[in-house]
Amino acid sequence: MEPTADEYRDALSRVVAASTFQSSPKLAELLSYLVDQKLSGHGDRLKGYPIALDVFGRDEDFDASSDSIVRVQMTRLRRALGEYYAGEGAGDPYRIVVPRGSYAPMLEREPAPVVPVPEEGASPTEAPPAQGEDIVRSSSALSLRRRSWGLLAALALVASLLIIYWPGSESDGVLVRAGEMPDGPVVYVAPYRLAGEGPAIARVRDGLQFDLINYLSQLPNLAVLALAPQGTEHVRAERARKSVAPTFVLQGTIDGSEGVLRINSSLVRMPGGVVVWSGRSAPIDYDPAQILKVQSKIALGVASRLGQPYGVIHETMREDLENHRDLGMERYFCELEAYEFMRSRREGQLGQVKECLERAVYDKPNYSNAWALLSWIHAYQAQARGIGDSPEALEAARRAVAANATNAVAYQYLAIALYRHGEDEAAREAIGKALEISPNHSEVLANAGRILAALGEHEVAPTLAGKAIALNPGHPAWYWSGLALDALYRKDAAQALRYGRLGAEDGGLMSRYLLAAALAQDGQVSEARGVLEAAAKAYPGIPKDRRQVVRELRFPSFATEPLESHGLLGQ
Repeated sequence: MEPTADEYRDALSRVVAASTFQSSPKLAELLSYLVDQKLSGHGDRLKGYPIALDVFGRDEDFDASSDSIVRVQMTRLRRALGEYYAGEGAGDPYRIVVPRGSYAPMLEREPAPVVPVPEEGASPTEAPPAQGEDIVRSSSALSLRRRSWGLLAALALVASLLIIYWPGSESDGVLVRAGEMPDGPVVYVAPYRLAGEGPAIARVRDGLQFDLINYLSQLPNLAVLALAPQGTEHVRAERARKSVAPTFVLQGTIDGSEGVLRINSSLVRMPGGVVVWSGRSAPIDYDPAQILKVQSKIALGVASRLGQPYGVIHETMREDLENHRDLGMERYFCELEAYEFMRSRREGQLGQVKECLERAVYDKPNYSNAWALLSWIHAYQAQARGIGDSPEALEAARRAVAANATNAVAYQYLAIALYRHGEDEAAREAIGKALEISPNHSEVLANAGRILAALGEHEVAPTLAGKAIALNPGHPAWYWSGLALDALYRKDAAQALRYGRLGAEDGGLMSRYLLAAALAQDGQVSEARGVLEAAAKAYPGIPKDRRQVVRELRFPSFATEPLESHGLLGQ
């Protein structure tokens, strides 16, 4: 039987009187608005645009693609309702539910609790055993490689189970919080200046910048700008400097003369250039563990000076130091060369980078960063052949997570591999775990935006993608793909075309197909056909059947529909 209006109003009055909603009057107002509109027969008003105007006071120029207020608040509302019915409202006869993908509230009758009947002979006071999870941590103390590989296999299984059984309401909350811009200071991590010559010191500089960004982006109230120092991204980065005003700049020098390293750092308040913190390392050898210790001191010094809670950095660095213990500089350079290839995509470099990483994980099976980078390389090679699912990428990502449970980059590559493998829920939870670890890491946010957009999380995906771009104005072109997918879903052809063109600058296969879909949605069919033909020439190893390509890449139906409707996928 359909609930009556009185039952809706009774359920609403219970909810808005609860402490959860008393402390969040805007959420109470939003829920009241939704219920009132439904009961008044104005279901057509339950859309993002009128909600933004009526509840949140936006003007008629409101643009949902650049202002995520409705999506963010709706996700908060769903979370608050879940918290209420799990606590104060557990005994309510009805529950208000706002299904995902809709703004129309529904009323569900709370079923009567089922009381289990004890088995004959069972003691009425005997409680069932508690269900728990045994957390197994990797150890580099194992001397035999076989034991290390066996341990990693077991850890990979545990990691998979932890992801699969991560509570959905918790992951929803993580996604919402990750979409919020930090309210603390903005720090730009500048490339350190070099004093000394040779490729080794330049690689150390690049690794230092990457790791500092990775560590500091875990702080929930700190915005970390990661402006790329080279290539076409350098041009965008320099342009972005004019529109992004950091509160602080972390800068320094690396002196590699006399066969040792000296790393000097300073945190400078902007504008004005006042040094508020500085650190100077003692001379250290070219040794990964010593370099990581210096990096940890820099990150902790910055966090402490800015009043940020840095316990999470301690844990991550402890794991990193364990992963890099007894690691030679040659193997550490494999990691740094892989990062360089990811930025430059220099032709002819991939094979040697992959081979180097494979030797690194053979020598040190719990080298989490190397496993994570191998996962990316396997996925990259598979996509270049028009293949989506890569068992090698999935296995490498699982080993990366098993070796270091605080490695957000490993979790994001695991999410990508799981999505391509067809394990959507596990992919959603893996990217949520990455965001939980590093809520302000631009690469994690960008990958979350495009994965969740493809999975139908249209309330949070564009917010995450937009935040990634805001935190990294010099970002790679593929960062635009999450917003391109969102625009295709909303059938906003102009925006889809804008983001599609920006994303296609990276020359990737997926980016080219997204641009073709945007062109087709805009009615530019011949241009879309030309993009697809150019993609086939650039990637001669992909299937000639374009339907097979979009299936392999797991293009969502809303992205393939424009191509299909114009006959661009073949007969």
